[in-house]
Amino acid sequence: MDSLVLVSALIGLACAGLTVAVLLTARRPGREPMADLSQSIALVFDGDRLIDADDAIWPLLPDDAEPPDWHTVRSTLAGIAPGLPMSLDAPPDAQADGPAVSMTCFGKRTRIDLSPAPTRKQDWFTARRREIAARQAQPALDHSPNPIWSLDGSGRFLWGNEAFDKLSRKHGGPAQCAAKIASHLGDLRGLNAERVCLPDGIARHDRWFEVTQRQTDTGILHFATAVDAVVQAEEAQRNFVQTLSKTFANLTTGLAIFDRDRRLALFNPALIDLSGLPVDFLSGRPNLFEFFDKLRERQFMPEPKNISDWRERMAKLVAAASDDRFRETWNLAGGQTFDVTGRPYPDGAIAFLFNDITAEVSLTRGFRTELETMQSTIDAMEDAVAVFNQQGVLTVCNSAFRQMWNVDPDSCIVEATIGDATQDWKAAFHPSPVWSELRDFVTNATERASWDTELRAKDGREVICRVDPICFGATLIRFCPPSNLRLPRPDSEPLQIVSG
Repeated sequence: MDSLVLVSALIGLACAGLTVAVLLTARRPGREPMADLSQSIALVFDGDRLIDADDAIWPLLPDDAEPPDWHTVRSTLAGIAPGLPMSLDAPPDAQADGPAVSMTCFGKRTRIDLSPAPTRKQDWFTARRREIAARQAQPALDHSPNPIWSLDGSGRFLWGNEAFDKLSRKHGGPAQCAAKIASHLGDLRGLNAERVCLPDGIARHDRWFEVTQRQTDTGILHFATAVDAVVQAEEAQRNFVQTLSKTFANLTTGLAIFDRDRRLALFNPALIDLSGLPVDFLSGRPNLFEFFDKLRERQFMPEPKNISDWRERMAKLVAAASDDRFRETWNLAGGQTFDVTGRPYPDGAIAFLFNDITAEVSLTRGFRTELETMQSTIDAMEDAVAVFNQQGVLTVCNSAFRQMWNVDPDSCIVEATIGDATQDWKAAFHPSPVWSELRDFVTNATERASWDTELRAKDGREVICRVDPICFGATLIRFCPPSNLRLPRPDSEPLQIVSG
């Protein structure tokens, strides 16, 4: 009986020693590597938590305080060892490619060994080619200027390239940075991109990225492209559009901009005030033909002579505006006058400007009427009358002056001046010292008073030259017979009007 007890004790000690030896073959991080066991790699789990592993395993796993669970380890190593089972309770897949997977259980603890799989001789070339391809692709991943990283199915960080590591230093490390970006992303698949902002505390230092997700067998790959310049350009464009909108809102000129599809893209309040078109019609983005047809219905543009040629006229209008050749003056039945201009814009857009020039046209017509009235008045005078401005240029003269001196300022290319005029007058009259004084009087800006002088023409006629200063430094010069300037005597009675 004693011998049986002794044998049982020896067997128990041997089993315990074997168990300790098996567990100690796994390598713990920070310890010296153990002897090479035919290049196999071991991992030891307590339940579903990794408690020990070869030194080559730990750099691949997330740098968390908690020991990684089986799901995290399997997601990380799935690309290296496809034969790992879905759970520690299932057997490994013996048919999968990659290293051979063996599992040994000791109560709650499980040891997994990854050993080089026997390779058939005809596969050595393919394996070598894949190895070289992976070696060539690695520098592109490491030196990519765009951040690239991968998460497992549960959202845990697996790995990232150097650009992502550099970015994550400002945002709490790789895991926290990846989680912060993931919180802004939807359930993207394929090559759809979503814009993400990483705040930096200062608005101008915020980083903007377009992130693309791609589902793979080993996790979810994320590709980020910096779009800071694009965001700044878009913000500048928005500010510019807002500035233009405020400017357009204060313009008195009606503005209508049509896009390349000839639909109304932008209009200002002045267009509504001038045309009377309803806001809901303009907000509905009518096309160009509908817009002008509505203007015609409201009698805001001249009625076409032939309705059947209306579409053809609109086509010519669009063609002229596209070439910057369209400008028309619309005289409406209500007495209003509009200056309409068409201008081409980038990307095929066209802008039409409606400017109310009714007051300007009315003022111009009134001014032209006054000028014609003044010209008719001085043409009715018998005296030869001419007006010279302060620069000595002939500006106005009547028909008697044109006939007397054979000049027509309207048909002359060169301006007639007081110097040229006095030379002609000097030749027509007997010598007189008045001509130099007359030239100085016309061009002098000091105080002046009216005066006259008697002249004798070479044909014997007596002529009175009357000089009067008028407004804005101009001078009125008259040539008339002496009787026209003869003043009444003081003792003579004034002219009386006696009724019949």
